[in-house]
Amino acid sequence: MKVLIVEDEPMQAEHAAAAVGVCGFESEIAHDGQEGLAKLWSDAYDIAIVDVEMPRMGGLDLIRFARQKQIRTYFVVLSSRTSPADKISGLQMGADDYLVKPISIDELSLRLRAIARRLNPATGIETLSSAGVVVNIGEQTVWRDGNVIELTPREKEILVLLMRNKGRCMQYDVIASQVWGPIDVSPSVVSANISRLRKKLAVGENADKEVIHTIRDFGYVFK
Repeated sequence: MKVLIVEDEPMQAEHAAAAVGVCGFESEIAHDGQEGLAKLWSDAYDIAIVDVEMPRMGGLDLIRFARQKQIRTYFVVLSSRTSPADKISGLQMGADDYLVKPISIDELSLRLRAIARRLNPATGIETLSSAGVVVNIGEQTVWRDGNVIELTPREKEILVLLMRNKGRCMQYDVIASQVWGPIDVSPSVVSANISRLRKKLAVGENADKEVIHTIRDFGYVFK
């Protein structure tokens, strides 16, 4: 599944990207309506997550133009407007779904998975593999360079989250929200779990090659 996120607020875009990553889907971000429409014209996306209020072109206008061009992408609208009339207006413009901001990563990821099942019942990722690290999602097993690695459930969730968002820095609060849910945890707790995870991944012929990198005062990235 390929997902386009059209959102001018960086934090909201990152949260949406995290939800997409949790589902194992590929994402791209456009920072305003015109950029989003240009991407939709030039490439094929299964799903587009579109904010209503954006510079240069609003989300509903983007959807209207896209439908006029027979673009068949599944559109999910994000809006701070909560009235039934606003929701009806969005759906009449051609949106397929409507979510109220601020978005929850958990809710959005569940919604995306449901959409994916409707679009393609066979969609699903069973294995993640990168830099010698292999995670079998179904069996909940982890290897590096052929060596079995025993992780705690939280360490495993962190690893899967980072691998599904390979190359993208995941902020402390995003990791905390996705892995611990509503429990309030500090960046130091996240860091402690990352430290243990790094030590456990330091096995095999590439043991000296770090795969989880720190972006100081921001978060972590798998690469």
